[in-house]
Amino acid sequence: MDHLREDVISERYIRNVNAISASEQAQLLEARVGVCGCGGLGLNVINYLARMGVGNITVWDPDVFNESNINRQLLANTKTLGLNKVEECRRFVHDINPDIHITTLPSRWEESEKAIFNQQQVIVDALDNIPSRLALAEACNRASLPMVHGAAGGWYGQVTVIMPGDRTLDTLYSDLNRSGIEKEQGTLSFTAAVIAGMQAAETIKLLLNRESDLCSEICMVDLLDMGMERFKKNVTLV
Repeated sequence: MDHLREDVISERYIRNVNAISASEQAQLLEARVGVCGCGGLGLNVINYLARMGVGNITVWDPDVFNESNINRQLLANTKTLGLNKVEECRRFVHDINPDIHITTLPSRWEESEKAIFNQQQVIVDALDNIPSRLALAEACNRASLPMVHGAAGGWYGQVTVIMPGDRTLDTLYSDLNRSGIEKEQGTLSFTAAVIAGMQAAETIKLLLNRESDLCSEICMVDLLDMGMERFKKNVTLV
C-alpha cells in the first residue's frame, strides 16, 4: 500500500495505469464490495473485481455446482460438480491475488449478520429471482448502500445502479408472479460475461467516486442484434 501512495504501481496492476491512478488503485485495495450470488453473473463480477485489486470482497451463495451450471458459470466444470460455490470462489481469488481478503458465506445474504452486510461500500445484485432482488434493493436502501443491478437472459441483459431512495426495481419487477429473464430465456455464457463486466465497471466507478449515467438510466443490451439502449429512469430519490 505504501508504494501506491508514492505513485509506484506494482507489476500486478501496471496495466491499470492511465485508466486509474496510483491513488485510485490504493483506494480499491481498501474497498469493500459485497456480491450476492455466485453464479453466471457473480463469479464473473468477482473475477473482474479481484483482478482490478478490490481488496475486500464478501460473497454469499448457499449452492453447490451442478451440471446445468457448466454452460455459463466461470468455475463450473467436471471437477467442481457437487462442490460449494463460494469455497471454490475463495480458492480462485486466492490464486489470482493472495492479498485480497475474501469472505465466503455459504448462505443466502438474508441469513448473514447485518453488520457484515452494512460494512460494504457497494452491493452487487447477481441474483436470479425477482423476490430476492427486490428484498436486496430494500435492504440496500435501509443501509444507505448503492446496489449495482444486473440481469441476463438468452441474448439480452440489463444493468443499472440503484442508489438509496431509487425504487426503479419495484417498477421493473412489478409482477411478482413473473419469472426472471434468466428463467424465461435461459442464460448464455457470453451474455452473463458481458453484463457482469458492465456491473464490475459500475462498481469500480462507485468505489472511485466516478460519475455514472446508470445512476439515472437503465442500460438494455441486445447481443443478438448487437444493440445497446439507455433509458432515463422516471424516479425521484427520496
